[in-house]
Amino acid sequence: MDNTDIPPIKKELTVEASQMTAFKVFTEKMDLWWPRTHHIGKTPVTESVLEPVENGRWYTMHEDGTRCDVGHVLEWDPYSRVMLAWQINGDYKYDPNLITEVEVRFIAEGPKTTKVKFEHKNLGRMSGIKAVAEMDYGWAWILQLYKTHIETEITTNNQ
Repeated sequence: MDNTDIPPIKKELTVEASQMTAFKVFTEKMDLWWPRTHHIGKTPVTESVLEPVENGRWYTMHEDGTRCDVGHVLEWDPYSRVMLAWQINGDYKYDPNLITEVEVRFIAEGPKTTKVKFEHKNLGRMSGIKAVAEMDYGWAWILQLYKTHIETEITTNNQ
């Protein structure tokens, strides 16, 4: 398999939250659910940021004061869809010339239930098929953290 044959990473989950809440927690509260262990900085993460606007930056801040870019917002369609540029290469380094797309769609299935469809596309642009296999596992775990956070937050706020 050469890099052009790498299929996208696709995940689907249902969260017990409204479409608006599911979108806002994913985009505006990433710092609360993104794992502190998953970053490319040299020191521990102090904050994960996704600026909630088209062309907004996606980055992490670190204990040593450095900022590590992850990518940026390509498309912003509240509350149904966000498309992000992922600019981390197969060696887990930021590459400003690389863009793979992370598309997340939020589909209301009821007033308090939302289907989240995740797709990380154009992975053939990356080097390192091993990294893609690791990312498939990583995205499943990260999306589960998102689901757990959103459902815990809803339960806590409703009590």
